[in-house]
Amino acid sequence: MDGSLIEKAFLYGYGPYEFSKTAGAALARGRAQNTLGHRTAMSGPKNRSVTAPNIDTLYSSAFLELSGGPMEVLTPEAPDRYHCVTFMNTFTDNFGILGTRTTGGHRVRAWVVGPDWQGHMPDDVRLIRSDTNDVWMLGRTLVDGPEDLDAARAVQAQFELHPVEGRGPARPLLAQAAPVPTAPMFLAAVNELLGRSPVDVGQARRAVQFAQAGILPGDMKVWDHLSDQLKASWSDGLPKFLDDLKSNSGILLPTETGWRAAPPEAGDFGENDALRAGVALWGLAALPAKEAGYFRATEDSSGAPLDGTKAYQFLLPPEGVPADAFWSITMYSEEPDGRYFLVENPIDRYAITDRTKGLTWNKDGSLKISIQSEQPADPSAAANWLPTPPGRFMVSFRAYLPRKEILEGDWSPPPLMPVDPG
Repeated sequence: MDGSLIEKAFLYGYGPYEFSKTAGAALARGRAQNTLGHRTAMSGPKNRSVTAPNIDTLYSSAFLELSGGPMEVLTPEAPDRYHCVTFMNTFTDNFGILGTRTTGGHRVRAWVVGPDWQGHMPDDVRLIRSDTNDVWMLGRTLVDGPEDLDAARAVQAQFELHPVEGRGPARPLLAQAAPVPTAPMFLAAVNELLGRSPVDVGQARRAVQFAQAGILPGDMKVWDHLSDQLKASWSDGLPKFLDDLKSNSGILLPTETGWRAAPPEAGDFGENDALRAGVALWGLAALPAKEAGYFRATEDSSGAPLDGTKAYQFLLPPEGVPADAFWSITMYSEEPDGRYFLVENPIDRYAITDRTKGLTWNKDGSLKISIQSEQPADPSAAANWLPTPPGRFMVSFRAYLPRKEILEGDWSPPPLMPVDPG
């Protein structure tokens, strides 16, 4: 068999695999399906369930199983505080968003239904239909810092999730999905997830293209009846596919300032399986472009890898960031498996945002951020210090509710300039 078919099957299935892994981990921690949980603390180094977590928002999360009927969602009445709730199918595509951008931040009552649901609903309820029965519901509520937690939590608590009367029980997920999968584990988890929904809608319709490679919706034991040649191809190929995925920054768009930008189809991937798989690895649950602009840098302005033994400067110009909500620049360590996490530092600062207290702004309105491992000696530079972890790291820049300049690729963050430590 052509090895390229197996690699294409891997890219097609990797998003669903990460969905299964993330859902399974949540359920293993005691979170029941169709139950909303709130993380009421800001993300920190101990939060490792999702790669590259942000510290801009509090998260609210639920894994929905819709074969038994609709689930009702209520959103906050909070027009003055950014919030949103996204709904992602098993392919990690965002198919619905409620919140500041789409509803003005006003309270909304909605039913989330599966692909086969044909019932009736009240006139005042918004319909959100998924093309898969398994859905990840993920809410975000803006938090301006530790001193803002109580106010943010009050808004976060207004997210609600209830079963619609008469719906049936949720079907459990059975497959095991480890952070680094074996080939049998990968195929079992992907096939289980695909088999829980109709295969004639959405991206599931393409599964037939990979049937010869073992992608057979519903067949969790497909490994048992694969040929020895196919088993060897999967076992030999999977480590390479994972390594290639970790290093494949080419799926992001290069910018003139050395950053790489998420393509417009990020968060709603269509048939771009390479992008879907890459985002699932290093930015699972990324918002679509209209909701947030994402930039990442693993190299400085000269093209050298970002390294904690060196120092850098980031100068935000006086005109600021073309975004209608807020922005942040966040520091992550680069893990051996290609994922990114926050790392402890002496001042417990993992990001600098437009809401960070105590920053020193230049007279012209620009902002100079010092990115290095040691605290700068100059007090002004120390106030704007973003500590780096040891070794390789990645910096992420997020702009929420981006304007035309970002959406059309005409703006990117300023370059990360190597400098002598201050």
